[in-house]
Amino acid sequence: MKLSEATSDEFLKVTENNDFTLYKHQEEAVEKIRKNRNVIVSVPTASGKTLIGYISIYDTYLRGKKSMYIVPLRSLAMEKFSELSTLRNLGLKVTMSIGDYDIPPSFVRNYDVIIATSERADSMLHRDPDILNYFGLIIVDEIHMISDQSRGPRLETVISTVLYLNPDILILGLSATVSNIEELAEWMNADTVISNFRAVPLETGILFKHNLIQGSDKKYIGNEDEIYLISESIESGGQALVFRNSRRNAEKYAMSMAAKFDFKNDVADMNVPADVFNEVQSNMISHGVMFHHAGLSNDQRAEIERLFREGYIRVLAATPTLAAGVNLPARTVIIRDITRYADGYSKPISGIEIQQMIGRAGRPKYDKKGYGYIYVASPSMLKVAEGYLSGKLEPVISKMDSNSLIRFNILALIASGVGNDFEGINAFYGKTLLAIQKDIEDMDLAFESAIYFLKENEFVQEENGKYSATKFGRLTSDLYIDPVTALILKQALEFEYSEELYLYFISKTPDILTFNFRDSDYVYIEEFLDRHNISDFSDESMKAAKTAIILNEWINEVPVGTIAETFGIGPGDIQARASSADWISYSLYRISRMFAPEHENKLMHLNIRIKEGIKEDIIRIIEIPQVGRVRARRLYNNGFNSLEAIAGARVEDISKIFGFSVKLASDIIENAKKINNRYY
Repeated sequence: MKLSEATSDEFLKVTENNDFTLYKHQEEAVEKIRKNRNVIVSVPTASGKTLIGYISIYDTYLRGKKSMYIVPLRSLAMEKFSELSTLRNLGLKVTMSIGDYDIPPSFVRNYDVIIATSERADSMLHRDPDILNYFGLIIVDEIHMISDQSRGPRLETVISTVLYLNPDILILGLSATVSNIEELAEWMNADTVISNFRAVPLETGILFKHNLIQGSDKKYIGNEDEIYLISESIESGGQALVFRNSRRNAEKYAMSMAAKFDFKNDVADMNVPADVFNEVQSNMISHGVMFHHAGLSNDQRAEIERLFREGYIRVLAATPTLAAGVNLPARTVIIRDITRYADGYSKPISGIEIQQMIGRAGRPKYDKKGYGYIYVASPSMLKVAEGYLSGKLEPVISKMDSNSLIRFNILALIASGVGNDFEGINAFYGKTLLAIQKDIEDMDLAFESAIYFLKENEFVQEENGKYSATKFGRLTSDLYIDPVTALILKQALEFEYSEELYLYFISKTPDILTFNFRDSDYVYIEEFLDRHNISDFSDESMKAAKTAIILNEWINEVPVGTIAETFGIGPGDIQARASSADWISYSLYRISRMFAPEHENKLMHLNIRIKEGIKEDIIRIIEIPQVGRVRARRLYNNGFNSLEAIAGARVEDISKIFGFSVKLASDIIENAKKINNRYY
């Protein structure tokens, strides 16, 4: 069936009037959805799952309903937003919502398509489950992520909420890797569409003792087996993506590849912003080689991804986080490590992760075939690799049964009015995947314990068997934080205001990412704890102290590179912790309005400083669009130390400052005038 036969001529604007034959699984999925059936589609990566979503979104729009497209990661949300923006050609209003949990969910009324992370979707339903009345379709990308310990429960909660409150909403689940798809289909009352078709055929093999093993065939390819396979790909116009199990290994591997390859890139021709890469990184990129991991800054990762897409980087060594993130396919993928060090010992990684990584092999429109190889060093690991390539995958398992998640969800159910008695709470949980995989009656004790905790700590109250949220409980639910986090923040407000101490309490909450500490960190961490009369020297407290110390450096404008070097961490680690602390510090500010209004203004400023990484004196300047921590400080140091001074400046005066073009200076002055006029 041609695309034009499956939908209207108007829809062809999305594909730039390119009419083509649908794959069988695309046709089947669209047909089932149009019969008002929930559908789970399990087909390999890059086989047209997104088009199924496009067509379904347009059908939903024509019915006068909205669609939500849920992805597990912010990076995926941004990528999907870029892709789905083509729907604007059909008149649809598309937006992205990946943070700012405090924005009222009612904003969805202004859009036809909302792209959201599972956490953001969950938080919107916490605050206002009635927004489901606007929706006709929920698309869940990477639905196998329900198995993920951290993100999975949020996603499962969203799907369960839809099934419980508004079963008329259609749900489309998409994945390349679901082994127990029938169990998920039972839970979601869904039909399944399963196919092994790949738009780019995949050839796989195992590298063992300098041999390439493909089924019963074994071929000796020499001592430099990986170099041989990478060279073969590159010489024919392809790129290679090599997965390593740690940041250090990814960096070392990229260095070794830079010594083997040199594609003589001129970095000056690549339009890379100044100061993004250091000398070593720039040298690697000039060789056409680079590494990618979460320790890099956001700007560095974005530039690496762009340079890889544009073909400047031909060999990229990455940690597995890339496989679950942005879409960066390569002709050849080599999985160099199949074990990971965790919980004190090394163990094989999951089959789902392997499929995610190897699924990157083969670039649609560029490659006739993709090549995916697994490197192993021992006979026992050879058996493990053979199991990976046989297609055996772990089942998707619910992770909603932890005590912390139960109290978090029960507070949300009570605060939103979805579950205002014990029977209602049980009824909601009866719609979860957990109920399919476990006897919910066994959960009664956990539910009772969570309700007792919430009542004892004044999050909820009970009258005649009916539960209702207190103001504190409602605020905690709206802020989308763990009740334990709320209690720690409330406790912090009992102390006299101290930036360092408050950063410690923020860092001690279960909702924040913290830094691990090393033996060499003990001295300055213990000094910090002693200075604030903290007698808790547990691992949790030591991590919180180290995180508070680093956050304090961040808000006092110590350069990111200096912080990274001093503490042996990556720029991306600093940004990730600051982003995590941003929301918790905002929650502290909101809670202070209820319990310690005398701290309210200072805590609002602390939140801004954590968000931007600035001192107090440039808080107003940072309000100007296009002005970040570095530009704001340069303006201040050059005498433009207020909004008024910037609004009244001449373009030529600001454009003289390093990093300020004439256009940028003009834009900044105009924006400063607009902001200044709002105040006066």
